[in-house]
Amino acid sequence: MSVNDAYVPYGATLVQNPAYTGKRGEGIHAEPYAVKTKVQPRPGLQVTPSELMRYSGPAIASVKKASPVIPVTKPAITSWSRVSASALYRQVRVKKDYLSYRARGRSRKSMSPRYITIHSTQNWSQGADALRHSLALKKGALGRLSWHYTVDEDRAVQHLPTNEQGNHADYDGPGNRYSIGIEMCENRGNSRSATLERTAKLAAWLMYRYDLPVSRVVPHYKWPRKGKRPANKNCPHFLLDNGRPGRKWRDFQRKVEGYHRQISGR
Repeated sequence: MSVNDAYVPYGATLVQNPAYTGKRGEGIHAEPYAVKTKVQPRPGLQVTPSELMRYSGPAIASVKKASPVIPVTKPAITSWSRVSASALYRQVRVKKDYLSYRARGRSRKSMSPRYITIHSTQNWSQGADALRHSLALKKGALGRLSWHYTVDEDRAVQHLPTNEQGNHADYDGPGNRYSIGIEMCENRGNSRSATLERTAKLAAWLMYRYDLPVSRVVPHYKWPRKGKRPANKNCPHFLLDNGRPGRKWRDFQRKVEGYHRQISGR
């Protein structure tokens, strides 16, 4: 196949490769011709007219042999735009609805948060949203159970101050003593994706407030429950792989970290 037969994408031109060394088959600059294409500048990126053309790599002289693309050395631009911590908090739409001091789930024990523990309600009843869970906690319908936030597709309801222990993870273990508990609703009709986004934003804001790394955002699974079999609960079940933290959990942590980067700049 001749050079004139080399593949050139639509809208590109075939030009002399300025990086050609005169020796074929030795590295990515070993092709005598390169494809020159138009580059669309991204929003906010200042470029000169001459920079609107770049070498995207050697021309492909054979359908069986294609040289790698020469990378464009431009500064990386993050997809996360900077927002204030208060703006992110407003996006979560937190409604404070604290349990009374007489409620069974109110421990009234002080806490300095070291972790953020993520749960799922496993309550698929129609209408079992954040507001209904708040009402159930206040009425004592869940016994001594309590946590700090319940999140659904529309809002997050806060049941306890974040400097007070809840009863959501491991009885009197470190999960209760040192972590903020967040429950995600699973009622029919509730959007799981919207709930996950709201939960990630809330976790990111709590990370920022208490200066915690994303490694301290943990699933309920982390805290073994004494006397239970299995000791480590499959919770939140839809963020675990075969009942254990894996790819899904790491993806969720990356989402949280992305929102945290928006407000922290790091």
